[in-house]
Amino acid sequence: MKTPQIKKLSILVMIFTMYFVSCNSPSDIVKVENPDSLINDVIINNNNDSVTQNVVSDTLLTSKNSTNESIIKEVNKPKVLIYNFYATNRCASCIAIEEATKKTLETSFQSELKNGTIKLNVLCVDDEANTKLAEKFQAFGSALFVTRVYKGKETTTDLTGDGFKYAKNKQERFVEILKNKITEYLK
Repeated sequence: MKTPQIKKLSILVMIFTMYFVSCNSPSDIVKVENPDSLINDVIINNNNDSVTQNVVSDTLLTSKNSTNESIIKEVNKPKVLIYNFYATNRCASCIAIEEATKKTLETSFQSELKNGTIKLNVLCVDDEANTKLAEKFQAFGSALFVTRVYKGKETTTDLTGDGFKYAKNKQERFVEILKNKITEYLK
């Protein structure tokens, strides 16, 4: 039976995560929370000052009842992280970008949202807790980034321009662009 191996793997992942988090000073840990999304992640600033996200341990810990083979498949699947930044004072276009993004995810990627393959982060750039992440993306106001995390590499596309161009008056076009990018990144 493969269950003891999975338990050992889960324990190792938890120990690694605890060690990794404890090696960072408290000022390096930023909690990103948004009650409107399916996301509650901890973004950790590691020693080389880059912002990273612990994607692998999420997948392994939620797969503790599967076989080793399915755990490996989960780890080898790409994840899509969507960062929707906004400023405290929001314009109609900024609000339209967020609404169209949520609509796209809820209608076309509902199962991926639920299983964690896609995560939506709606973040205020004016909130100190989001400073490091906003700096990483150079977001100083409204912005929309779609990031693919696969095998430790991040690939990011800035859809801010398309959002401002289409989300308010040609929402179908914006939804199509966003949907195509997410679909591409899930492959």
